[in-house]
Amino acid sequence: MNRTWLCAGMLIVTGLATLLAAQEAPPGPLPTPSVTVGPAVAQKAANPTPSPAAKNQTQKTSIGKGAAFVKASAPSAYWTDLVDIDADGLVEDNEFLLDQNRGILYTYRYDNYQCANGTSQNGDVLMGVYTKGNTAGRPVGSGWFVVEVKAGQCAETRPGLYGCRFNAAGKPTTCGSAKVKEASGEVEFTVVKK
Repeated sequence: MNRTWLCAGMLIVTGLATLLAAQEAPPGPLPTPSVTVGPAVAQKAANPTPSPAAKNQTQKTSIGKGAAFVKASAPSAYWTDLVDIDADGLVEDNEFLLDQNRGILYTYRYDNYQCANGTSQNGDVLMGVYTKGNTAGRPVGSGWFVVEVKAGQCAETRPGLYGCRFNAAGKPTTCGSAKVKEASGEVEFTVVKK
């Protein structure tokens, strides 16, 4: 009898774990262009400081290019650093901007991203990662990314910003077309359904 209850309990726990895992990310291919969020993102959020090898350390009020651009709430620590943000095995030069007032570490790079149709493109990639004490009340290491898609890229009929929110494990949770809100430094997503 105890063995039966134990097996039933294990099945319930396994089923709940599977259900929770399924809720973490949209099923199937993402409906918008996306980037891989590697473990280095959460590590940088936990310790948002330049490494000893960091370069170009200064103060700036913005980061990014084109539509993949955000203004900080005040002059903020800026640096460039070699980090494997997308866990592809290549350490690449990334720009960082730490907005301590908002509790967001922004990173920008010109890099590869995956299109919803399975092809890949290069473009402007902006990411915001929540640090300890962030004003949004989000978990440390969670955040969002956006990519600027030009006309004709990714078989998109209109250019613009697309991206996703991701949890502290780097898994996408909400994806869609995006707009960076200047007043808060946050991103607003319009969900794209397949």
